[in-house]
Amino acid sequence: MPLARPARVLHSVLLLSLLSCFAACHHSGAVLTGDQGVAGDLGGGTDGGACFAAGATCAVATDCCTLDCNASHVCSSTQCISDGQSCTAGGAACCSATCDSGTCKPLNTTCKTAGNACPNGNADCCSQLCIDGTCAAPSVVSYCNQTGDICYHDADCCTGACDGATTGSPGTCANITAGCNVDGLSCSGCGGCCSSFCAPYGTAGSKVCQPASGCHVLGDLCHVDTDCCGGAVTTGLPGAGLVKCNLDPTHPQIGTCGAANPNNCPNGEATCKNTCQPEGDVCHFLGNGGCSSNSFPANCCGAPGSSKGVCNLDPVGVPRCYGLTACVTQGASCASAADCCDSMPCLPGANGALTCSAVSCQPSGSVCTTTADCCTGAACVVPAGSVQGTCSPTVTQPPTDMGGSTDMGTAVCALYGQHCSTTVMCCSGVACARSATSGGGACDSASYTDCVCYSPIL
Repeated sequence: MPLARPARVLHSVLLLSLLSCFAACHHSGAVLTGDQGVAGDLGGGTDGGACFAAGATCAVATDCCTLDCNASHVCSSTQCISDGQSCTAGGAACCSATCDSGTCKPLNTTCKTAGNACPNGNADCCSQLCIDGTCAAPSVVSYCNQTGDICYHDADCCTGACDGATTGSPGTCANITAGCNVDGLSCSGCGGCCSSFCAPYGTAGSKVCQPASGCHVLGDLCHVDTDCCGGAVTTGLPGAGLVKCNLDPTHPQIGTCGAANPNNCPNGEATCKNTCQPEGDVCHFLGNGGCSSNSFPANCCGAPGSSKGVCNLDPVGVPRCYGLTACVTQGASCASAADCCDSMPCLPGANGALTCSAVSCQPSGSVCTTTADCCTGAACVVPAGSVQGTCSPTVTQPPTDMGGSTDMGTAVCALYGQHCSTTVMCCSGVACARSATSGGGACDSASYTDCVCYSPIL
């Protein structure tokens, strides 16, 4: 007997820049799986980001707010030297990490990489974020480095591709062939994101493309077909088998989820005889976050030819296809948490296939797809293109950042996309609001069970 479909409470999340562990692991080029350590400081510097303040241990320049990690692997108190300025071998570091014939040689000649002076403001910077006359450290802007900005490894970049880096020397994040802005890239308002959702990141004023939970949506990064919504033929979900992961022709270590195509079906399965948006994929939703429209297809596979009642916003505002008539039970195939009974997380198992979990939140060290899968205060660290991340240790934060009094010490706060309430507040001053599926609005009653840390499109 089919189970009645519950109210859809899908967890989709943006990794917050307050996590020092993310900056340390991410910007040093470590593989972002397994256990990650948390530094004692929740972000050095006055800009509110996850870069480390002077005196902190560092591996590479991007770990530091000053973009200067000295020979002793300690963040310097001196700002790196801007491109074109005088430098000396063994002296203060260039922002480009290259002192050539007494002058700091630019990494990028079309825009200024992190740490450089930006006299003309945001437009000078590859990241499009200038703070107090300096291009912001990458981890202040987003949880991944922006196209054109400094990087040491492919894993540093939102696009999953770092060009020109050698052992110990940086390169720049490369463009890839993509029809939309992938997760983590800077955005503005209604346009350009693969997830159709642009939201604030951290506290420095940047906005980035919001990732969707579970399978990866049309245009977003992937490694194999099964990373994509509609890429796993055997799930039996609407649209299963319609989508391929198209590897980038210049950077084949990464790919993007392609458009649905019946020719992708190997044996003509019943789930993929029509060109439609698979379960969990992005879809056309008029008026999303105040936006007049989006350019995604309207025909979700759950109701081909019409998106009415099938394309819905998840709690933080990502429009996705929900075409099932009954919720999915523990261990069965899912595209996102919205498919699962009782809104349990939709997580990759031992074989990588997404299935509904038996527990409501994942503890530190457990598998996740986004931070909302993790227990309150723990973030999901996910390599670019992968659907499998790891929940980091729980983060505490002074209640002053959550609107509380200063004599309460520290407390666990909910990260972006996680459940919150009148007693469990959100980190970094993010609003605790009723989910987008409930119409939004303030979470001002202890009786509300659908409250989520998120900010609508600006």
